[in-house]
Amino acid sequence: MKKKLSSYIAGAFIINVFAILSVGGICTLMVKDMVTNIARLEKESGNVSTIYRLNNKIQHAVFMVHNSIVDYDETAENEIMATMAKAEKDLLDYMGSEKSGHNLHTQEEFILLEKLHDNISGIKTLLPEIYRNLTLAEPQDENGFKLLEKYAFHARNLTQSINDVHFKVVSGLVKESYNKMFFILLLYLTCSVVGILASCVGYVVLSRHTIKPIINLATATRRISGGDLGIRVATDSETEIGTLYQSFNAMTEKLQEHQRKREDFNRMLEKLVKERTRELLESNESLSRTQSELVRMEKIATLGQIATSVNHEIKTPLNVLYMNLQLLIRKINQCPMEGDSLKQGMLGLTEIINNEIGRINEIIEEFVKYARFPAPKIKESDINKILTDIAEMVTQNAREADISIDLQLDDNLQTCPVDAKMMIQALLNLCMNAIQAMPYGGSLKIESKKLESCTKISIIDTGQGIEAADLDRIFDPFFTKKDGGLGFGLAIVQRIIEDHRGSISCRSEVEKGTEFTIILPTTTKAICQDII
Repeated sequence: MKKKLSSYIAGAFIINVFAILSVGGICTLMVKDMVTNIARLEKESGNVSTIYRLNNKIQHAVFMVHNSIVDYDETAENEIMATMAKAEKDLLDYMGSEKSGHNLHTQEEFILLEKLHDNISGIKTLLPEIYRNLTLAEPQDENGFKLLEKYAFHARNLTQSINDVHFKVVSGLVKESYNKMFFILLLYLTCSVVGILASCVGYVVLSRHTIKPIINLATATRRISGGDLGIRVATDSETEIGTLYQSFNAMTEKLQEHQRKREDFNRMLEKLVKERTRELLESNESLSRTQSELVRMEKIATLGQIATSVNHEIKTPLNVLYMNLQLLIRKINQCPMEGDSLKQGMLGLTEIINNEIGRINEIIEEFVKYARFPAPKIKESDINKILTDIAEMVTQNAREADISIDLQLDDNLQTCPVDAKMMIQALLNLCMNAIQAMPYGGSLKIESKKLESCTKISIIDTGQGIEAADLDRIFDPFFTKKDGGLGFGLAIVQRIIEDHRGSISCRSEVEKGTEFTIILPTTTKAICQDII
C-alpha cells in the first residue's frame, strides 16, 4: 500500500497543533490559579493589617489609661471608651466578613477572635471602675491596673496568633504558586527538549527520505546523460519518492545487459555499506559523548549527596573525640596524683577541650540553621571575663604566628545583658581573622571601654588590611576572599551583634591593619545601635 508524504506532513502538523494547544491550556490554567492565589494573598495581607490596627487601638487605649494617672483628663475616659467601642465594632465587622468568606482556617481563627472579643469586653468593663477611682482621688487599686495590663498582653498575643493563622495561609499560597511556577518551567523545558529532538528527528527523516533521494536521483540522471547506463538508485520509501525511483530503475534496466546490471548492483551495495559504516561511526561517537555526560551528571549528584551529609560527617568524629576525651578524663582521675599541680593542670586543659567540643557542636548546628538563626539567650555577663577567656583561647595560635596580644580592659566596666556563648563565638571569629591576617607576626589588641550607657569593644590588628572597595561587602553572606572560605563568618558576627541591639563597624588600611568596633548596651533599655 502506497503512502503519501502529505499524510505524514498532515499528521505531524496535527500532533504539533495539539501539543501547542495542550501546553498552552495547561499553562493558562496554572496562571489562572496563580492569579487567584495572588488575590487571596492580597486579601490575607489586608486581614493581617486589620488585625494589627485592631491591636494598635487596644494598646493605644491602655496607654491613654496609664497616661491619665499622670495627667488626669475628664475627656479621656470618653475618648478611650469610644476607641474601645470602635475596636469592638471593627472586630465584629471583621468576624462577619470572615464568616461569609468560608475560609478553611475560619474555625481556628474564630476561636481566637471570640477570645479577643472577650478581652475587649473585659477592658470596657474595667475602665469605668478605674476612672471612678481616679475621679474620687482615692488610692489606686493595683489589681485593676494589673488586670488591665493582663488584658492588653492577652490581646497582643491573640492578635499575633490570629495573624499567625493568616501567615500560615500566606505561606501555603506562596508555596503553591512556587510549585506551579516550577511546573510551568519544567513543562517549558520538557517541551523545548522534545521540540528540539523532534526537529532534529524531522530534519534527519526529511533529509534521508526526501531530500537525499532527490539529490541522488539528480546525480544519477546526470551520469546517465554522460553515458553511464550502469547506475542504479535504491530506496526503502513507500511514498511518491519510491515510485519515482522504481520508474527510474525500470527505465535503466531496459538499457543494460544482465552483466552490467550485476556490476552496477555490486557498486551500489558497496556504496551503501560505506554509508552505513559512517552512520555507525557517528552513532558510536554520539554514544561516547552521551556516556561522558552521564558520568559527569553522576559526579554532580554524588557531590550533592556529600554536601547533604557534611553535617553528619562532622558530628561523627566530634562525638568520637568527645567520648575519647571522657575516657581521658577518667584515666586522669584514676591516676594516683591527688593534689598534684600537673594533674590539676591536665584536668583544667581537658575541661577547656570539653567546653570547646560542646561549643563547636553548637556552631555546627547554628551554621546549618543559619536561615533560622536562634534568638540570643540574654543573661548578665562579665564582658571583661569573656575577653580574657578569648585571649587565653587564641594565645597558642598567636604565639605560633609570632603575634603579641595586648589586653586592655576597663575596670569600671559593668556587666552587659548578652548571650555569653554567642558573644564568644563572634569575638573569637574576629580574633582568629586578625591572627590569620598577620602571617608574618604583629600585634593583636583587645580593648574594652565603658561609655555612657554602652560598652565598646575593639579588636585591632596590624595585619594586611582590607581593600576599601571590600569594606562595604565584608558583612554580606557568601562574600569572602579566603581560599576555601564560605563567607559566613562576619555575616554571623554582625547577626549576633545586631541581635543584641548593638552595632559593629570596621576601619581598615591596606598594609597597616584593621579595627573592628563593637558597641553593646549595658542595660535592656539603652540604645547603642547609632553609636559608632
